[in-house]
Amino acid sequence: MNSRARWLVGIASTAGAFAAAGAGWDAFGDVGPVQYALAGITALASGALAYAQSPRSGPGGPGGPVPRELPRDITDFTGRDGELDDLVGLLRRRGRSDGPLVAAIAGKGGLGKTTLAIRAAQRAADDYPDGQLFANLRGYDLVPAEPAVILGHFLRALGTDPREIPDALHDREQLLRTLTAGRRLLIVLDNANGPRQVRPLLPGTPDVAVIVTSRTPLSTIEGAHTIVLDLLEPEEAVELLGRVAGARRVADDPAAARRLVALCGHLPLAVRIVGARLAERPDVPLADLADRLADERDRLDHLEIGDLDVRSTFMLSHRSLPEEQQRAFRVLGLFPGTDFTAWALAALMDVPLSTAEHHLDALVSAQLLDATGPDETGTVRYAFHDLIRALAREQPEPGAAAATERLLGAYLTLAATAEDRFQPGEVRKTGAHPRHPVEARALDRLLRDPVVWFISEQRNIVACVRLATARGFWDAAWELTHIGAPFFEMLAAWDDWETAVELALDAARRSGDSRAEAITLFDTGALRRDLGRLDEALVAYEGARAGYTASGDEHGLAALLLLEGIIHRNLGDWERAARLLGDGVVRLGAAGDRRLAAQSRRSLAIVLGNQGRHGEAIPLFQEALAEFQGLGDRRAEAYAWRNLAQAQLEFGEPEASARSFARSLEMTQRLRDQRGEARALQGLGRVSVAEGAAAAALRRFAQARQIAEATHDRVLTRELDRDIASANRS
Repeated sequence: MNSRARWLVGIASTAGAFAAAGAGWDAFGDVGPVQYALAGITALASGALAYAQSPRSGPGGPGGPVPRELPRDITDFTGRDGELDDLVGLLRRRGRSDGPLVAAIAGKGGLGKTTLAIRAAQRAADDYPDGQLFANLRGYDLVPAEPAVILGHFLRALGTDPREIPDALHDREQLLRTLTAGRRLLIVLDNANGPRQVRPLLPGTPDVAVIVTSRTPLSTIEGAHTIVLDLLEPEEAVELLGRVAGARRVADDPAAARRLVALCGHLPLAVRIVGARLAERPDVPLADLADRLADERDRLDHLEIGDLDVRSTFMLSHRSLPEEQQRAFRVLGLFPGTDFTAWALAALMDVPLSTAEHHLDALVSAQLLDATGPDETGTVRYAFHDLIRALAREQPEPGAAAATERLLGAYLTLAATAEDRFQPGEVRKTGAHPRHPVEARALDRLLRDPVVWFISEQRNIVACVRLATARGFWDAAWELTHIGAPFFEMLAAWDDWETAVELALDAARRSGDSRAEAITLFDTGALRRDLGRLDEALVAYEGARAGYTASGDEHGLAALLLLEGIIHRNLGDWERAARLLGDGVVRLGAAGDRRLAAQSRRSLAIVLGNQGRHGEAIPLFQEALAEFQGLGDRRAEAYAWRNLAQAQLEFGEPEASARSFARSLEMTQRLRDQRGEARALQGLGRVSVAEGAAAAALRRFAQARQIAEATHDRVLTRELDRDIASANRS
């Protein structure tokens, strides 16, 4: 007789004894009533004991199985205090209703999701006296765990005879709900690959709480409370390093410790691995290991120890993607900058923008990519974690050269369109690198304000010039630099401009293209001039002249007259400057370049003003101003207003001058042209001096000097120092 039968016989015997007693002793026949009752009670006790000791399919009562499956807590748990408190608070919440509590911990691999889940579960375990279940769903393994298999494990842990576990997934789900009804249980589902894997494992009663960890967002699970983990704060990462490698060792070299955790991208798994490597080698200085990690090309090789491996952790997410999204991940490894938008992926893959956006969303969902929010153009930007970018760059991509060529072509398309809108009428020097089309809807959004777009892409443009030079796309290197020159100049981005022209000059020379070299030397001279290095600028212009002459570029030679005239104007050589600029007006006009012809006219008027010939200068400024207005070149117009204002001031017309300077100030502020803004403020200060308002003048000069210092405009800073001294004397 099995345990369940003995239990039932005992109940029947005991019940029968007391029922017969009620009918009278004669009902027992030859067996006494006491003996009959004792036999029933013995059978009842025997059956109850055997039943309590055997597997059973009903909900547990006193003495039933109480699973305690939580893994051990990690003693060096660091950081996550806020997330831990929130999660424990959720688990200890009373009065839940309408189903189980589901807390979903999301984030990329290596962030410590499992560690947080286990620590929170351990803290709240006493609130779930009927047990805690744990399962690793292996969601990103090649063969993830099947929900039916996990359900079978849970059912056995809750006391179900394996022979009574149904085969069908639906039946197992129903049995789990039956067994958990009325029990206060805590279930931890680790490493889920998405809602489909999780839903069959969720009980149906409010007394059960579930913690799920996943790299994939689980927001579609009804009522789920999502906690998204981010990287450790720098000080938390250093603390974790100290707990693993030794606090004293870390404290002895805090700079190296900070550098180490930064190279780990503040990823807990990577920091833990580095700490373990240091713990194994107490003779290795922290700085030495940091030097080894500094090279991105083999950084991931150093982030592996025992069963901990950053590369393998991320590859689990990569392998879970469809092939096209794996390709998207690989080609994004070719991108030379730090962040990007969807049009860049569209160019790299040669797919429509909508397809690129879909792939990016999938990579974000897989925690292989971060959406960093919209930039000033209103476009969502994306970025890799440093270690994930290193993984992407390790992946071989058969079409790497073609993808790079398309990316550079798309940047040329955007930059050229931006310059057309920023400097209408520009006669641009072009190269042979093929343009790659950018969809109209991207162009319209990105280039609504060309300056804003350039600001958002400035670092990437320099990185693309570097990439083009390294990969032998010579024309892309020098042309992208040439197109970017007016933006670099206006934004006073001297370091980036310097880097770009040096790379572009190297590319042009390696290509053997004398015209490309001349164009880049032309830009180099403009940079040297703006930095006040006039002798170096003239040397660059001499080199440009040789290249333009060799290539027969008459327009380039005419444009050089303008730039050399400006140099000699700045040197105070008025006669030579006037001659060069006058020739420039004629030759640029003959070449059909209205914009540079107007620039030459404006510069010639400045020379006339410096010679005291303001009556001749003002009409020339007005002619140039009208030309810029006709072209729609707002920046050149703003500068012409300022030049006209200075001539008006020196001609004895302070009121007209104040109006012209104010117009220039308003336009430069709208254009985000800080250097132009500072010059307009300087002019307004000079008007105030002329009107005897020294206090107002000093305020204007102080504002202008602050901008000049911020933009490293040493020439303007020296001028303003003289203006301030003069105002103080007045």
